[in-house]
Amino acid sequence: MGSYYRKITDVHLKRNYGTGLGIMLACLICGTQIYHSVLMVWGNIVIIKCCDRRYVHQISLAYTWMYLLYVHIYVLDIYVIWIHQALALRLVGLAFEIFVAQRAKTEGRVSLTRMTIGENDLLTVDPSAIDIITYAYFFIGLHKGPYYRWKIFEDHFNSPFATLGDCRVITEQKLKKVCMCALGYLLLRMKYSPEFYYTEEFYTGGYGTDFRYLYNIPQLMSYFLQYQITMLLCTSVCTETGFGVYPAKCLPVPGFGPSARFSLLKIAAATSEAAMEEEYNFSMLKCFDHEKLLIGPKMKDTIRSWDMPTRYWFWANIYKNSLKANKEVRSAWSFFVWTIWCSPTIPQAIISMTLWVYIHLESEYSELYDTTGTMKLPWDIGFSIMRLFCLIYLTPCFIVSDTSVVLHYYNSILWIFHMLLFVLMVTAIIIYKTRESEA
Repeated sequence: MGSYYRKITDVHLKRNYGTGLGIMLACLICGTQIYHSVLMVWGNIVIIKCCDRRYVHQISLAYTWMYLLYVHIYVLDIYVIWIHQALALRLVGLAFEIFVAQRAKTEGRVSLTRMTIGENDLLTVDPSAIDIITYAYFFIGLHKGPYYRWKIFEDHFNSPFATLGDCRVITEQKLKKVCMCALGYLLLRMKYSPEFYYTEEFYTGGYGTDFRYLYNIPQLMSYFLQYQITMLLCTSVCTETGFGVYPAKCLPVPGFGPSARFSLLKIAAATSEAAMEEEYNFSMLKCFDHEKLLIGPKMKDTIRSWDMPTRYWFWANIYKNSLKANKEVRSAWSFFVWTIWCSPTIPQAIISMTLWVYIHLESEYSELYDTTGTMKLPWDIGFSIMRLFCLIYLTPCFIVSDTSVVLHYYNSILWIFHMLLFVLMVTAIIIYKTRESEA
């Protein structure tokens, strides 16, 4: 189907085909609950078309996230929730793009630190209601992602790059990786079942705190492989259809698209001879940076390297353009919005609060001590090891859906890592106070 879609030459037919396929996919997955997506999409259409451009992003975020919260509470099917999460990112992201474009018009120029990444491809024409529906329900990335901006969606129809990349070869490579990850996942699940967390034997059968903590390691590996499989399958749809392919010299950023050499992009899109000479890749679809995921060294490196298009969305829209406050407040706000988007549950709240505290503790200790020069390697090793301890500790929150089981687990290991974080916080405060008194 993807290869057939790529061969369609008529732009309008291609858009309608992709949207129709997406609507059919949403209906098949959501069933009678499809009305939730309709209300989410049409609510945002009214907001985008009728509200003041200075506040359209805030109104869209408030409406969509309140509706997403409702969906989380009353819809139990995870596949239905995935579709609404994808719709939420697209619709609110479009509202933010409109806001940034409006701000660029009124202010004359926009600082790069306040924009998403660049100001060379701002939204020039407001999309119509039909355009918004087409973008929201477009079948690529609708099920689980990856997220892509409105500009990427438009480029897909207006540039010839989809026919120039090695789409089939890359898709086959992704499917081979899926098979390898699936084999590893099945072997781990056969030996280490997450159902063990739900049994009383896990807590009273002679297993110590060290065993219960270390049992998280294979579970974390299984979770990583499962997510890899999901995103490889989702991005294979993109590669097979030629979606998200750009010249390598334009340095495509996951979720954003080209970040450099915009003049080259225009020349390659306009001239077939110039386009044929370029090397292309699908970096815009990259979901994981495995080196930073495994090595770090800091937690913020790991977070930025996980589901990178979604991480870009939260950085560009929530962290950078949502609030005017210091970085700690903007970071807390970003984690709060992310918590509602993922799942407004106690386990997810534990993840968000722990990561927020941990990231800022890393920052504080980097300022308290010299972590550069000759001391950089020892500190990086220490940060990397502590990061792994934190991720292993949080694993039950990733894989166990029952809140009572999660709390029972942490009670059984005495909330040990949270105790360590508290000690590190108190130590940092004491060091700050001591240095202030000595100054």
